[in-house]
Amino acid sequence: MPEKEPNSEREERGRSLSEALKYAQISGMLIGPMLAFGAIGYWLDGRFGTKPWLLLTGLILGMIGGFVNFFRLVLPPRGGGSAREGRRG
Repeated sequence: MPEKEPNSEREERGRSLSEALKYAQISGMLIGPMLAFGAIGYWLDGRFGTKPWLLLTGLILGMIGGFVNFFRLVLPPRGGGSAREGRRG
């Protein structure tokens, strides 16, 4: 019969898994838009014969979008609830 893990070890493993999943999500948020916009740019380059300009444009747009998503996840919202500011009055 296997020994049961103490609660502190189980909680520590759960926190480690949570941290690992958070970092995996962040990496996907950075790489995903670059791959998607890069692929669209590559396809458009083949269609219009503008190699490599639309590919580079797609990669840059994907990089910008990835960093915007990254900073939205990592940084706290400014102003402590900007959605309420529009309802004053």
